[in-house]
Amino acid sequence: MARPHAVVVPHPSSGNINPALQLAKLLHHHGVYITFVNTEHNHRIMEATEGAAAVRGHEGFRFEAIPDGLVEADRDAEDYDLRLSAATSQRWAEPLRELLLRLNGTPAVPPVTCVLPTSLMSFALDVARELGVPSMVLWACSAASLMAHMRLRELKERGYVPLKGILHASSV
Repeated sequence: MARPHAVVVPHPSSGNINPALQLAKLLHHHGVYITFVNTEHNHRIMEATEGAAAVRGHEGFRFEAIPDGLVEADRDAEDYDLRLSAATSQRWAEPLRELLLRLNGTPAVPPVTCVLPTSLMSFALDVARELGVPSMVLWACSAASLMAHMRLRELKERGYVPLKGILHASSV
């Protein structure tokens, strides 16, 4: 049987990268071939702060970088986080698809058997489905956040959400 190969696709924020990287290391320790996907921007930062060896990877663990869809001026904008989230959800699908296809055609790299995005990268599930690759989501947020997310419909039905008397960004 071929070695399993997971492509880990975290949202490009430290609150998602760090837990995804820890999970990737654990999976690798248990024999899973890992491709960890960074943005080109975060890849450069890792190289600059930790040295080229930090992103070189090693046997069975590789780093890949794809564009995040932002221009440098966006990185200094006050709404950087919103721009980054919009760019990743709108512009990452095609580079991710191309990466998965390239990995599947690379000699000495096992075929991709799982795509593992963090919850903010749900477009990766669509790409995996299109290519017939199993996928699952890593929830990198708190357990309370997961529970609220899972019960949001029920909270709305019971009238708890939206909160009464709270100003919403859309009404300001």
